[in-house]
Amino acid sequence: MYRIPKDGDVILAIRNVLARYRVVDSQRKFKELVEHELNQGKEEFHASGPRIRKLAIVSGIAHVEVHTRGNGEKRSGSTCPVCDTKLKESKNMTVYGDAITLGYVCPKCTYWTGKEPRIPARYVFSRKRK
Repeated sequence: MYRIPKDGDVILAIRNVLARYRVVDSQRKFKELVEHELNQGKEEFHASGPRIRKLAIVSGIAHVEVHTRGNGEKRSGSTCPVCDTKLKESKNMTVYGDAITLGYVCPKCTYWTGKEPRIPARYVFSRKRK
């Protein structure tokens, strides 16, 4: 039987993992390292990869580099697929004075997309520099 850890415990485990490894090049590997750190005691804790990723971003502990790929579909949704934050339009002014939307950016993480959505394919976690 496993238990779900509290957010504070997960954040502490993330901090410890990043202090030890500095850069982790996949979400699956990062999840395994964080769960190993959580399970140092006698209890067995489990946390999902997306939950760990979102806590790392929201807490400001980690810098998350997002590698994406296109999917060929039209724009759908207005939230970031990485951290669930509302995306902001990236606009530019034309020579005629009109504003056009170039794409969308997330104000919290490094995710961006053009008119066609880009799907996250790989995450690289690293310690945030002060």
